[in-house]
This record gives sequence, C-alpha cells and structure tokens, in this order.
Amino acid sequence: MRTKLVIACLSAVAIATMSSSQALAWGCVAVDSEGAYGYSYNWPDEQDAELRALNECDARSNTNDCQTDSCDPNG
Repeated sequence: MRTKLVIACLSAVAIATMSSSQALAWGCVAVDSEGAYGYSYNWPDEQDAELRALNECDARSNTNDCQTDSCDPNG
C-alpha cells in the first residue's frame, strides 16, 4: 500500500515538473496610447515574440509610442 502511494506521488511530481518546465510558444500584445495594437503568437522565445508584437503595433500606429502590454509563455 505504501509503495503504491509513493509511486503515485512521484508520478504526480514528474508530470507537474515536465508540463511546467518549458513553454511551448510565446505570444505578446503591444498597444499604443490611441489603441493601435500588435500581437504575436507561437514564437520560440519571449524576445522574438515581443519584437514581433511591437513591430506590428508600430506599423498600425500614428503615435509611435507602442509598448508591450503582456507576454504569455503559452501564447
């Protein structure tokens, strides 16, 4: 009985560790002061996702003051 409990606990820890250890893809949102936006998704790292969102926002912006609003490792 105790062995089954230990195995179940170790399995749960292994699954939790594997699922949270690496993001599958990054996504970000950037906005400017007048509501222009840009977004990105499915990028391998946060920096590239952020740059893509900012570039898209800048392309739509008249104010050129885009800033990153949020980034998500599962985006």
